[in-house]
Amino acid sequence: MAVQAVKKGILAVSFGTTYDLAREEAIEALERDWEEAFPDYTLRRAFTSSIVRQKLAGRGIRVPGVSQALEELKRDGYTHIWIQPTHLIPGEEYDRLRAEAARWQEQFPFLKTGEPLLLEEEDYDMVVGLMQDRFRPGEGEACIFMGHGTYHQANRVYEKIEKRLETEGGNRFFMATVEGVPSLEEILDGLESDPSIQKIRLVPFMLVAGEHALHDMAGGEKGSWKNRCRARGYEVDCVLHGMGAWPEIRELYQRKCRKCLSGIFYGISVGPGAGGSLTLDGADCIRRCEVLAVPRTGMDHTIALSIVRKAGERIREIFGGSREDFLGLDEKELLYMDILMTRDETKRSQVYEELAEKIAFCLQAGKNVGMIVLGDVSVYATVSYLTAPLKRRGYGVKLLPGVSSFCACAAALGRSLTSMSSPLHILPAGYEGLKESLELPGSKVLMKSGKYLPEAKRMLREAGLYETAAMVKDCGMDTEEICWSLDEDTQRASYFTTILVPGQDPETGQE
Repeated sequence: MAVQAVKKGILAVSFGTTYDLAREEAIEALERDWEEAFPDYTLRRAFTSSIVRQKLAGRGIRVPGVSQALEELKRDGYTHIWIQPTHLIPGEEYDRLRAEAARWQEQFPFLKTGEPLLLEEEDYDMVVGLMQDRFRPGEGEACIFMGHGTYHQANRVYEKIEKRLETEGGNRFFMATVEGVPSLEEILDGLESDPSIQKIRLVPFMLVAGEHALHDMAGGEKGSWKNRCRARGYEVDCVLHGMGAWPEIRELYQRKCRKCLSGIFYGISVGPGAGGSLTLDGADCIRRCEVLAVPRTGMDHTIALSIVRKAGERIREIFGGSREDFLGLDEKELLYMDILMTRDETKRSQVYEELAEKIAFCLQAGKNVGMIVLGDVSVYATVSYLTAPLKRRGYGVKLLPGVSSFCACAAALGRSLTSMSSPLHILPAGYEGLKESLELPGSKVLMKSGKYLPEAKRMLREAGLYETAAMVKDCGMDTEEICWSLDEDTQRASYFTTILVPGQDPETGQE
């Protein structure tokens, strides 16, 4: 049977505009940037607004809708499609796009939809920073951005930006919307308390300077934003260029497109022990990742991988032969991550930057990379040192939670970590402030106690906590040791040694 050749296409999806200049300086400029940045992909265009498409068709300009464009790509033999929207927010238009794309998912061997401009926290940081740098007000001036607004829950985007502008902009930057909140009147009412403001600059917070910018904002009608500001006695300046005309914003969109084209980095919690604590989500993610990033501290010290292999065996035992290769480990590319165990911040940062570069190489090739992590990804996990450098490079990062080692230890001991109002403190046994921390109310968990065990025991004696403490070594592994009291310790050294110290509930006075 002949193998179908891979033919790759990017579908650039915009709401659209009937204004030629606005389309040229924003939408077409974005598309040119993507064509130059990603020459191995064919770029096609689609507009989501049927009204815009109809008006353009009446002028002899044909732009397909999303389904029409996908039908044409399929007809032309394209196999791998990346749909990258130019939407600003994850609102109603974006929801419709995703729903429409989902209906085409089975029509192509590969189809993926990218993100709008504003989705992650770092997106807000970058966009708000650009807004302030580009339109920093002069003496006696305030800057009001015009957002479209929506009654969709995504309207919180505008409120979020308004709060950031208010906090970081010295009360000179504001966000108002045509529909939804905050409204222009709310902003103008607030400005009345500052007599130093004599001039207002109005700026579209929209990809293109179309109907809303030219008429609702800068039009000659009495109800336009320009004339409503003038009626309050302000001098008004209107910026008639959409955000797509800003080179800095186009660069952010290019990052979004690169992120869409790239694989995703997953931090996958595998739990402690013999694989039984791997979650269904974790197993499914491992199965779908082309590359498995395996941390190791020595050539053969790959405990996380051994746990995953045991999890695969458990799956075979539970589901039988039909699930023999569910995780697909034999088909995966293994990327070994040699971890440097050091407290030297400079050396550690250098190592993780180099590891991030190796992962980025795989992501850039469109491969999903899953880094398997002992316990839970959010608790003293090496994956935390890789997420930041990968995000800085513009790659998508997702973390999958799991069973933390200290929760598994508590279960092995048959104990609850907390009760009623009792707090819980998670402490590394090598922490310099451990002695003081042991005086805190509530339960304590001392993690990574291996080489610090003698000193930790001494401190527990001095704090009067030794007698009630318990300990688990190598939880869930073949070498597991459960010590209901510290006196039962066999003295065998293990890095994976966890001490649990029950606390006293402040309300009941009971442990």
